[in-house]
Amino acid sequence: MSIKSILENPSTIAGKTFVFFIQSMIVLSIIAFSIDTIPNLGGHTRKILSAFELFSVGVFTLEYILRLLVADKKLKFVFSFFGIVDLLAILPFYLALGIDLRSIRAFRFFRMFKVFEMPLFSKAIARYHRAFLNAREELI
Repeated sequence: MSIKSILENPSTIAGKTFVFFIQSMIVLSIIAFSIDTIPNLGGHTRKILSAFELFSVGVFTLEYILRLLVADKKLKFVFSFFGIVDLLAILPFYLALGIDLRSIRAFRFFRMFKVFEMPLFSKAIARYHRAFLNAREELI
């Protein structure tokens, strides 16, 4: 089975596993980001969250690079909606290396759009949409 078929064919077992893994990473990343905004977190908790952020950005970067490599039309992928969303989700990490730019890290919420690819989550999507509308001013 090729990497291309795993990435682009969620009807296979490998494709479903990959999609489930990425969707889980997205949700966990959003939860970790939310926890990280809590004031007065302990140093140990911050270290765990930082390690998870490093791991998740690594996973999302690898996914982006693999999708770019297997894309038939690379520029079309780069400028596609999900290509841009994926790039905006990882770019703040690389831009903020060594600098505390927490406001830029909010772009990681663009990862939530990846959840919309799975029709099984239609009720969850509706809840995300309502939550986003309720919190959009804070996010901006």
